Amino acid sequence: MTRLRRLTAALAVTVLLLAGCGLPDRTDPKYVGPAVDPKPAQDRAQDPPRPDGASSLTDLVSRYLMTSVAGNVTSTDDPNAISETQTRMKTFMSEQAAAQWPPRPQLPLIVVQVAYDKVETAAGSDKSSLTATFTAVGQFDRFGRLGEAQVEKETWSEVFEGELVNGQLRLSKVPPYMLLSVAGLKEWYQPQPIYFWEKDVEVPKLVPDLRYMPLVLPASKRVSEVMRWLTTGPSLWLATAVTTVSPDIETKADPTVGPDKRVTVNLSSKAAGKSPEELRKLSRQIRWSLMDHPPVELSFENAKDTMNVSDGFEDDNAAVGDIDQEKFVIENEVVRPVDMPAGGPPELFAPGPLNTAVVSATIDREHTKAALVRKAPNNKQQLWVSVADPKAEPKYVVVNEIPAAAALSRPAWIRRPEPRFLVADGSRLWAVTPPAKAGDPVKAEVVPGPNETVLTNVSAFSVAPDGRRIALIVDNKAMVAALRFENGRLSLGGEQRLVANSLGDNQAIGWMTETTLAIGGRANLANGSYTAGTYSLISTRIDGTGEMPLPLLKPNVTGGYTVTQLSARTNDPTESLQVLVLFEANQTARVVYASETQEINLTNAGPSPTTSAGQQPKRALSPFYAD
Repeated sequence: MTRLRRLTAALAVTVLLLAGCGLPDRTDPKYVGPAVDPKPAQDRAQDPPRPDGASSLTDLVSRYLMTSVAGNVTSTDDPNAISETQTRMKTFMSEQAAAQWPPRPQLPLIVVQVAYDKVETAAGSDKSSLTATFTAVGQFDRFGRLGEAQVEKETWSEVFEGELVNGQLRLSKVPPYMLLSVAGLKEWYQPQPIYFWEKDVEVPKLVPDLRYMPLVLPASKRVSEVMRWLTTGPSLWLATAVTTVSPDIETKADPTVGPDKRVTVNLSSKAAGKSPEELRKLSRQIRWSLMDHPPVELSFENAKDTMNVSDGFEDDNAAVGDIDQEKFVIENEVVRPVDMPAGGPPELFAPGPLNTAVVSATIDREHTKAALVRKAPNNKQQLWVSVADPKAEPKYVVVNEIPAAAALSRPAWIRRPEPRFLVADGSRLWAVTPPAKAGDPVKAEVVPGPNETVLTNVSAFSVAPDGRRIALIVDNKAMVAALRFENGRLSLGGEQRLVANSLGDNQAIGWMTETTLAIGGRANLANGSYTAGTYSLISTRIDGTGEMPLPLLKPNVTGGYTVTQLSARTNDPTESLQVLVLFEANQTARVVYASETQEINLTNAGPSPTTSAGQQPKRALSPFYAD
């Protein structure tokens, strides 16, 4: 198995010293399973595997590595959760092994990929042994976050021993720590974003923070767990862009879940003093943070009267209604719609002296703002942005503040936290404010890293619909970071969190869902551990887990591609999942379907750029959705 690149520390995880247990060195979250095919959440608590009836030692160990689910849960609402998990794990052991196994309350839960050797059985004995090789995927903290594993080695082996006890197979030797297999993660945890209000804007929206909910908890306990996550605060890497829940928000008793799935959260009297607007925001924040987003009512000190102010919650998420699928490409160095309407292209992309020598482009959905990356002398490229009036001539002005570079990224128009263009010059990330009216200058400034540090080697990026999270390609590695907005200026907040994946390198990136990225680049020719072949286009969660080659039903069709550009339309979180990804590979623009990728075909219902006599038609390049 190919060793995946190492992550820089970014999550706030519980750092526990495990050297005494013999656990390997800290490693980063890795390939776990489909990021874009989540299972539906269950309302009732589900029972994890039990030892009785195990057909073999391998079967018993496989069950054992799943039964540690909820081993990371500890709270005042359920203070015995970890001890209950450890008690459940001990039912797999012989009496002697259970007595020796260390039931420490703060024993961390390490997620591992597992490979089993053959079971060995001594002649004439009912005892057997099994060697399991583990690769650390990540480590759960107490707040549902999967971060880097605090271990000594990336891969290590353990020997399990089994024996018959009253006719049932039990474990007589187990590792002295809690492990959860990847199969257990897939089966017993639900990826679940919770939401925090963005800061430093007049009309804030909610920003998601990925967590994992153990399905062994009943519905009311899951609500309690979400409340505990919310009141504890966001993940460290996101904290600079969002606000925390007020310390006055305290739960008084367990939430209730009615037959109609309506949730009632009982708060202390401190919360009753909050303004109606604060309570409205709290109820909608809770509603978004619950799976399937049921209506939320607030009560105070167990009062019978409740307050229902969670209606209209859809308005608080910038990704809702994100359904525009208008597609554009570069053809013969001219930007145009994929499907040319009868009335011709948008005014900003009409044929003209500046819609030439175009390498890449962007346009907003209202067709009032656009940017072009155009060829410049000496084999360089330069950014041009539209003027205030899309019908004016010339339609674009060059951005001289950004020096011409060997290669600029495809520009993007962002709506939040404040409208502007972003572009990377292969080193720095730039924010560009176009002219608001005739005669206004273009304003361009570097987007700095944390504490005004200079962010370098940025070659591609994509901003989430909330405008407070950015995915970056830095040194051919995928990363995510928070976007701060302070005094009208953008900057990266906190550390950039690497998104480990199995590609040979990373060159293009986009947001498929609120917590899932599409990443393209070169195939890892040494890879073969997870698929029968190679691939150069994947989806993965922002914590580096849940990797799945794209397209979903035929992953290896991209093995020979080098994906150099990518544009994804973020899925509406209230709708069924769609994969909306365009990319350029091997000098061809393509679109992703469930079982294949297809070259983008251009249609012309109206006037379009033509190919002169004797000139060979060129393929479409640099595809993108309207921003």
